[in-house]
Amino acid sequence: MNTLSFELYKQLRLYRKKMKNKPSLQNAYDLKSPDDNIKLYSVWAETYDTSFIDDMQYKLHFAVAEEFILNGGKGLILDVGAGTGALAEALLQKEKLCIEATDISEEMLKVADSKYIYKRSFLSDLTKEIPVNNNHYDGVVSSGTFTHGHVGPSAIGELIRVTKPGGLITVSINEKHWISLDFESEVEKLNPHIKNCVLKKISIYSKASKHNHKDDKAIILTIKV
Repeated sequence: MNTLSFELYKQLRLYRKKMKNKPSLQNAYDLKSPDDNIKLYSVWAETYDTSFIDDMQYKLHFAVAEEFILNGGKGLILDVGAGTGALAEALLQKEKLCIEATDISEEMLKVADSKYIYKRSFLSDLTKEIPVNNNHYDGVVSSGTFTHGHVGPSAIGELIRVTKPGGLITVSINEKHWISLDFESEVEKLNPHIKNCVLKKISIYSKASKHNHKDDKAIILTIKV
């Protein structure tokens, strides 16, 4: 184990001890750095599907999957910020696809891999370059990654880089995050490199949800490269 990974390992152990209560959405929104993401999701991975997706009645991944398929998504797909694989599961309910996963959290990917839904999975930090060649994927999808404490608008260009000409990108962006970080300006800068883009606002959680974030909205951004 090298020095960097050993230091991170020690930090993770301390973080797990400090996290007396179960991880929450507010913990996720309060993240400040990639290392903060790694720490939180190392603790949350095993219970994420039940304590967040089920208990909070999260439905955003279904909406992203529906938009991707409706707009002709097909071929080799990259699921960015794949987490435990919820979006891939939603996609595969609709269409037979070949999907690869990338995430910053090794623990989240371990849970996803246990579902046997991905062709392969690999670690990456979306604040840096994805370790993939240009024009590699027919499509890119993401649900819940472009939000508070996670990934900003600069990463959109990286998604375009790894997508083939004619390919499709469908990602969700928390509405407040979209506004506060001015995603619209970033998308406008990318217009010369894409054919078109469409925005659609939807609810993140089901109508039956009763928590403090039940009325939160997201923007689904669909880009034709």
